[in-house]
Amino acid sequence: MYYNVTDYYDPVGAKQIPSKCPGCGTSNCLELLFYQKRIETSFSKKVTTKVSGILFCDNTQSEIAPVLWNDEIEQYYVLEKSKLNLQPKKLSFNKWFYCLIILPLILIATTIGYNIYEEESYIDETKAIEQVHVGEKVMVLYTTTDSNNVTDNGTTWFLVKKIEADSIWVQRHEVFDTEGDVHFDLAASKFTRETLKASLTQFKTRGLFGHDYPSQKFSGYITTLQK
Repeated sequence: MYYNVTDYYDPVGAKQIPSKCPGCGTSNCLELLFYQKRIETSFSKKVTTKVSGILFCDNTQSEIAPVLWNDEIEQYYVLEKSKLNLQPKKLSFNKWFYCLIILPLILIATTIGYNIYEEESYIDETKAIEQVHVGEKVMVLYTTTDSNNVTDNGTTWFLVKKIEADSIWVQRHEVFDTEGDVHFDLAASKFTRETLKASLTQFKTRGLFGHDYPSQKFSGYITTLQK
C-alpha cells in the first residue's frame, strides 16, 4: 500500500534584530523567522514541538546560513525562540484512518451476526423437523443406491404421508434435480413418485434412512421443512 509522509513547517514568529549582517555588513536589516514542524500522512496529522529558524537579510533578500551567525545573533535566536507561542503538540487522525479501522470491524460484526442468524435458523428448523406432521414437506439431498453403488444423487422434495410408531412414510416429488437450478412446484399433486418407509428417529435428526440400513437403497439429508 502506498503510504505518503509529508513534513510541513508552519510560520510561528518573526523578529527584526539590530545585529550587523554577516553577509552585507549592514545593520538593522536582519530578521529571524521561526517555523514549527507538522507531519502529515495519508491517515494522520501530527503537530510537533520541533522549531527551526532562518536568518533573512532584507537588504540582499537572501538567507544567511547558520555557519555565518555570530554569538550575538545566536543569543537573539535562542531568546526569541523561547518566547514563541507554539501550537500544542497534537496527533489527530483523518476519516481514512477511521474507515481503515471501522470497516474491518463492521465486516467482522456482520459475519458474526450472519453466522448467529444462520445457527439460530438451523436450530429452529431442526426443532420443527423433530415435531414433523403429516402434510408437511421436506427438501432432501437424496441418493439412491444399488448393490452399494450410487445410481443417482441430487435434490428433491418429499411429502409426509403417514407417521406411526417409529416409522414415517414420505412420497417423493416428480422432479429430481441434479443440476441445482430447478424450480419445484410444491402442490400436493406433484408428489407422484415412490413412497418410502423411513426411520422416524433418523428423520428427526435430519436423516432419511430406512430401518434396515445395510440393505436400504436410499439415503438423504433433510435441509428444509415447509409446513
